[in-house]
Amino acid sequence: KRKRFFMVGRLGEQDGFLDDFLVRNQADREMTVADALGDSLDIEYYYRHPRSYARRGIFSIHEPSPTIRGVNRPIPSGYNIHHNDPVRDLKGVRPLTTQERCLLQTFPADFRFEGSRTAQEQMLGNAVPVNLGRYVGLCIKDYVAEAEGVAMKPECSE
Repeated sequence: KRKRFFMVGRLGEQDGFLDDFLVRNQADREMTVADALGDSLDIEYYYRHPRSYARRGIFSIHEPSPTIRGVNRPIPSGYNIHHNDPVRDLKGVRPLTTQERCLLQTFPADFRFEGSRTAQEQMLGNAVPVNLGRYVGLCIKDYVAEAEGVAMKPECSE
């Protein structure tokens, strides 16, 4: 449930002036990893390195992805199954690949980050998901068009 902070201002507007545009076309349900990656996955569960071992590290592809962080480690050889992990056996569990994580962040399949793998993972963890940035931009565009009385098809509903 990572929170994103976007600050958008317009001279003479009240706080929250863009809220209606941002919530108007939100999905009815959260997108799962399986929704985002489709049939390309060969797994039901994946490993995401926890910030502390007091947290679970195994996740189902049928739930929303936790925050994409700037680290992507293999399952440690001594990983102890956490009581909240949805599996009791690590067979068939693996971390998502860098490419799969890029797709979750809605980068195009042919997009390539430059630099070392560590640098790529850090950039990926710091990135605003492409489609989220696009959505916010289109909502701003729709707001400006409506505020200025310009007739145009709303785009943030695409």
